[in-house]
Amino acid sequence: MRRSDMEYPLKGIDLSGTLQQAWEKGWFDEFSNEHFLIKALEKRLNYFPKLYRQPTYNMIYRITPDNFQENFCLNLSGKLNGLINLFGEEKVHQFFTDQLSAGKDNYDEDQFFRALSEISILSYLGMNADYGIYEPETNGRKNPEARMHFKNDVIADVEVKTPGFSSFKGIKNIVIPTVLLTENGRIEFSSFCKLNNLNGVMPRVMKIKDFLNSAAQKFEEVDHIHRMNILFINWSFSEFEEIGYEEAFSLIANPINGILAHKDIGMYLGVEESVYYKITAVVVYTESLYGLMFGDFRWVWARGSEGIPHFGIIGMHNCDSIFEITGMNPYAEQLTPIMTGILQDDSYTEALMRLIGENMLKPSDLLSTEE
Repeated sequence: MRRSDMEYPLKGIDLSGTLQQAWEKGWFDEFSNEHFLIKALEKRLNYFPKLYRQPTYNMIYRITPDNFQENFCLNLSGKLNGLINLFGEEKVHQFFTDQLSAGKDNYDEDQFFRALSEISILSYLGMNADYGIYEPETNGRKNPEARMHFKNDVIADVEVKTPGFSSFKGIKNIVIPTVLLTENGRIEFSSFCKLNNLNGVMPRVMKIKDFLNSAAQKFEEVDHIHRMNILFINWSFSEFEEIGYEEAFSLIANPINGILAHKDIGMYLGVEESVYYKITAVVVYTESLYGLMFGDFRWVWARGSEGIPHFGIIGMHNCDSIFEITGMNPYAEQLTPIMTGILQDDSYTEALMRLIGENMLKPSDLLSTEE
């Protein structure tokens, strides 16, 4: 029996009615029974590795598996209603089929969370937009997620990237440098971690490089005044819930060797030159459990245990106007730490910080490499 032939599980309480209409129109008929959203709708979402750990702030009420499932679905329904108003029902139906279904019978949960990231970002930006175009045709077959026509007459193309991460469940003493190391530095770091039974992981700069290049290939050249290109990178679901974004932000923005702060280093690692003149701003963020449940990107402004919000932004062009579009200040003094990790024994921290600090790759190192 098709789902559309069965009663919608949240009938009578789905105030926006968007998910109910999608259910009754058959948009869910080809979704896998193991799909996160199907299990949530049917109150079967009993286990998800990173879902039910609480944030350090508990500002509304304690989230449980029971109250998460219903709230998640109802809020998602409302966000999808907003996207229909923004892009039209036909485009949102296409989004259901191509993205939200996450592979249908070949269900891929990482793909589903990539789709959720799009909903979160586009819903947030849509609050300040007159209308949008979903997947506008730009460079041939490649296109960004959306083109937003904002109320201040600025048009911005938006791309959203969400990496998948290997499972670190049960692994302790994880250490990741959040800056680039010299070749000798990488050797010393790995040796130190092995000697002290630490799980040392190299910074995942190549993920970011690929995201930047992919976005630049989709974006058109713009003046960064009336037209902008903005890339969002959702670094949630890494090993570090609250401060996970700091790895990505430091890799692009740290003043010593951030790949966007130093064009020569970025291009040395394979970042395409078009990244530097096409992209107006890059935002990296970590979404909280509340943000996921409410489908509301604004939760990244909530301050965590370290007293800072859960995002970083680097402006590449026209920083004065970026705030009007994103609500994020490119001039803000944001931390770019050189290391992140989960250490049971803090006695290693000082030695690791010294080792990383003494072996950071510098632009001058590239000259010696070329020689």
